[in-house]
Amino acid sequence: MNGIAMLRPRASWFSAPNLFAAGLFCLVTGVGFGAKPIAAGQVFLVAAFLKAFLERGRSTFSSKPWRPSAWCLAAFLLVSLLSILANLEVVANPWEHLGKLRYPAFVLLLSGMPWLVREVLPQPWRRDTLVLAWFVPLALAIVAGLSGWWTGHHPVLGEGVVDIRRVSGLYGQVMTFAYSLQFTVILLATFTLLPRQWGTVTRLPWWMVLVMLALGGGALYLTYTRGAMLGAATGFAVIATMRSWKLSLLVVGIAVAGALVARADGARYLDTKIDIRGNQWKAAALSFLERPVFGWGYRNFELHSAEIKERYGFEKDVVRKRGQPKQVIYFQGHAHNNYLEAFASTGFAGGIAFLAFCLCWLREARRHPHPLFFVPGVCAFLVSGCFENTFFDSEVLNCLLLFYLFMQWTGEEGCRESNTLTDPRQALPSEPSA
Repeated sequence: MNGIAMLRPRASWFSAPNLFAAGLFCLVTGVGFGAKPIAAGQVFLVAAFLKAFLERGRSTFSSKPWRPSAWCLAAFLLVSLLSILANLEVVANPWEHLGKLRYPAFVLLLSGMPWLVREVLPQPWRRDTLVLAWFVPLALAIVAGLSGWWTGHHPVLGEGVVDIRRVSGLYGQVMTFAYSLQFTVILLATFTLLPRQWGTVTRLPWWMVLVMLALGGGALYLTYTRGAMLGAATGFAVIATMRSWKLSLLVVGIAVAGALVARADGARYLDTKIDIRGNQWKAAALSFLERPVFGWGYRNFELHSAEIKERYGFEKDVVRKRGQPKQVIYFQGHAHNNYLEAFASTGFAGGIAFLAFCLCWLREARRHPHPLFFVPGVCAFLVSGCFENTFFDSEVLNCLLLFYLFMQWTGEEGCRESNTLTDPRQALPSEPSA
């Protein structure tokens, strides 16, 4: 009997909510540490889903909590799946492309299982753990990136980074790091303005927000990534507009000062050349006209972009890589634009579904009880997505969809469905009026 009694607490360690909590912890850790903890988190989520279905049966999942953006995301997921199946003759590795669809699939499943959130997020120690999972790996990634930028030798990857002259985080991919970091910087800026709200989220001290904002803001500038910086600037402008005209003037002043510093520093932020990107945009548009129904297959435009440009007689791209001679070739890459990528890869229906998801998400963010925490980030996504495939890059997509999920979980409807909080306005008090 004593042995059985001792086993019961251990069995509860592997309950569906605990497995979900472990998965969520790993996904948040992946914002700083990259693909490996994200993969581990997805394994935990699969285990949580299976355990939940074994215990609860059909009541495990319901599409009732889905809001319009979730239905649009589901439509995009379905069209993306069909686009791969319809293009098997030109998709070199269909299983790899199908596997990438797990990111939105996980989000849709979690959106339809609010009872999991009820078991986890109301506990203060769980929220503290998630904040630490956000801050600690990201701080380590920033320090590693700054060290590589300062010394010319990455402390983890050595010379194996895209460009050591730009801060690239822990995994050396400067674009991925920068476009993920912009969301953190925008959210931290909001918490800086509203310190009381920080106390409703976690018991960790507010000064950590200031430290992380300084680290994140400095690292984001030193990535020299124009699209990500433009996205962050958009987020700051939206925050200022929603708060007060005085803050708007301050943001404009900071932007002007930043532009002067960039000009004096010779930074690439004032470089308006878009030769390679322009060719990718035109090639994506032409590829959609070639295959308007299902496109080239989800994430498959990249593999055919060079042949498309050659077929239409594009001028070759001038590619410069550090330590290598200049190359004049047909550059092979994605569309560098979320919207063109959606139409080129998944066709008309997929492109429309993606646009509908974006617009519905923005509408839901504006109607959220606490829009200041979410509207700026969504606007940053919409703007920066004009210059990079943020919705099709796995690490950035993980960060983006976590942001989306937390918005759904903290909205009035999400709180009512999951009973996570008795009153959603007690979780995040309304912002004081300007």
